[in-house]
Amino acid sequence: MPERFRVPPFEKLVKLYRVLALIMVLLVIVLASAKLIRNPVAKPDLEVYLHAASLILAGNNPYLTPIPAGTFFYLYPPLFAVLFIPFTFLPINVAVVAWCVLNVFLVGWVMKALYERMAEVRFLDIPEKTRWVICCFALLPTGRFIFSHLSYGQANIAVLALVVLGLVCLQKHQKFGGSVAIGISIAIKVISLPFAVWFAARRNLWVTLGIASGVLAGLLLPALLLGFGKNLEFLDYWFHKVVLYGDLRNTKWPLHHNLSLQAQLYRFFSDSVAFEYNGRPYYLTLFALPAATLHLIERLIVAAVAGMVVLYAVLYRNRGALISDWGGMALTFSMVPLFATVMQKHYLVLLLPAYIYVVHLWYSMQLKDKAFRGLVAASMAVLTFTSAAFCGEFLSRVFAAVGCYALGVLLLSAAIFRAAACLPAPNSSRLP
Repeated sequence: MPERFRVPPFEKLVKLYRVLALIMVLLVIVLASAKLIRNPVAKPDLEVYLHAASLILAGNNPYLTPIPAGTFFYLYPPLFAVLFIPFTFLPINVAVVAWCVLNVFLVGWVMKALYERMAEVRFLDIPEKTRWVICCFALLPTGRFIFSHLSYGQANIAVLALVVLGLVCLQKHQKFGGSVAIGISIAIKVISLPFAVWFAARRNLWVTLGIASGVLAGLLLPALLLGFGKNLEFLDYWFHKVVLYGDLRNTKWPLHHNLSLQAQLYRFFSDSVAFEYNGRPYYLTLFALPAATLHLIERLIVAAVAGMVVLYAVLYRNRGALISDWGGMALTFSMVPLFATVMQKHYLVLLLPAYIYVVHLWYSMQLKDKAFRGLVAASMAVLTFTSAAFCGEFLSRVFAAVGCYALGVLLLSAAIFRAAACLPAPNSSRLP
């Protein structure tokens, strides 16, 4: 190749890459904050947290009153509203930017903290090219979901960071602090509950009890502000009116915005609208099942997702830290969005640790198994190229309605199982 066409070595371009990365981060913060501030559809999500925090601060039930500008209600346990109280003292637009910046920082910290513990070396001691490859390819399929999350001011990145904090503490043998952090994440938003299933399946009694203690502490913590009786009243209302709220066809989330496996069940086997486009409803009904049957299958789906976590824990219990510990954690992160009966795009930020894990196996550990690589590539392709940016708004809604998001998550989970099956025993000197 002629000298003038030769690409410079990676190391000579690092400074340029850093500048471009900084520009992209700042651009994401600006665009996401601007969407939250200007878009009346996006802004209510953050306004719900601020409104609930204001109600909690006044001692009122945060679940009874929607935000003044709409019909959106607070749906999380009381703890998150209490933690959001400091933001109520800021002007709304300042709170938007502050929340966005905090979440971007947490994404960066999650990648650094996880990869340090997985590679068992300080992040800055990892070869620079390796750091860039791992982070870039982990962000490739999850970046659109992170931006969606930031654009709606959601809470999942905070939950993700708490779980990662707990796992990092556990890896440092700080069992109490680590397990309590995971428990508190569940008390903020119950989507991280599969981690309790994971540690219970590993028969790690003390960590499981610590998680339960963290959940209890998180549920009771608002009592310091509200008093025990009022906090219990709010928890009782949340459990009976939100957690036990029944039919997905009539829930407060429109079915066509729900990407969960349970939502697929209703799209294919009920007369529900699968998605809408230009005001026109579209249906994907194969045939209708009785409501009682649908409710039963809903519960079976949740049990099956939990069962996959348990199965991995049992099958690969004694395969070394990379497979038994980090593989199990990666699988649990990939299962978390499927565990929820309501899954929206921004829930998929929780796939970030799972992608860090599989990219680490592919690039750093040089796992060359074709099935593993095919599953990873297929998962990335399904979650990346089904967006409106690549296929247009109508096709993106079709892909969402037929279950492509759930399929992408399942392919990622299958890749983690495949890696565990084909990686050599811990004492083996080379990878296949």
